[in-house]
Amino acid sequence: MAASEQIDLFLDSMIDAPLRDEQATLEHPFFSLTKRPQREPMIYDHGAISIQVSPGPRGIATIWDRDVLIYCASILNDRLGRGLPLDRKIRFAAHDFLKLTGRGKGLQAYTLFLDALERLNTTSVKTTIAAGDSTERRGFTWISAWRVIEDTRPDGTRRMRGVEVELCDWMYRAIVQDRRVLSINPQYFRLHSGLARRLYQLARKHCGRQPNWSIGLVRLAEKVGTAQDLRFFKRDLKAIIAKDGVPDYTFTMTRDPNGELEAAMAEQGIDMSDLKNDRILVVVTPKFETSHQGDGKPIGIGKPKRARKAKADNED
Repeated sequence: MAASEQIDLFLDSMIDAPLRDEQATLEHPFFSLTKRPQREPMIYDHGAISIQVSPGPRGIATIWDRDVLIYCASILNDRLGRGLPLDRKIRFAAHDFLKLTGRGKGLQAYTLFLDALERLNTTSVKTTIAAGDSTERRGFTWISAWRVIEDTRPDGTRRMRGVEVELCDWMYRAIVQDRRVLSINPQYFRLHSGLARRLYQLARKHCGRQPNWSIGLVRLAEKVGTAQDLRFFKRDLKAIIAKDGVPDYTFTMTRDPNGELEAAMAEQGIDMSDLKNDRILVVVTPKFETSHQGDGKPIGIGKPKRARKAKADNED
């Protein structure tokens, strides 16, 4: 048996399996929202939650690099569900990953994929968020190690056959031990905007199948993890709301119609008279029929007819 054929026997694939994502990374800002290298650290502190993300030589891992972690989490979840052996080292075909995430299959796609692996391996994370009853007090990187398996075509060119990624302990425990995963819509990978991707993540985590979820504009900007000035964040948010292209969820902005936010801040002695943006609520509502699941386990997202048609239009 050829070496390349032996490699293929040990590669996992997610082409026909449901996608799963880790909940803490859905809820909190861990990744850069821009494709330009982000050299400044990201710091997030809210109550008991503390996150510090430091860049590597190629900058902080981006929200597009995060697709690799989604793919790995989905493979682990699938293997766990089928009773197969589990390991932090995950092997998969680069072609399958690139196809599922809509990245193409040319030389540039493979080069960008290698850049993503490098950033995931060199971005340092410190957080108080526990995984598997253990809180990381040292810095960790998203993937501890990675390697690419290549072979040579008859014409002498090199081809990437398999990828091996070793997940960090924190991510592995969250998925396998805590079962801290939620299903996501494959159309997420078709979102080109980093902000649109981040909004979907927050909607999936906080709204789920509830009738709606609301959050103040300023607090939303904090949870998104944007480095923008608030007025530019608000401008870009309005553009995304106008397009209504986020899968499964619709976003709207309102002036706190019930006065709940203003009343709560008044109780804390905060003067709202000069806080124009603090009066704005962002409301998220599902595009599908909401339902309830009493056991609290992760549930799949139902897609409306429009979303199903969009999926069909993008299938290869």
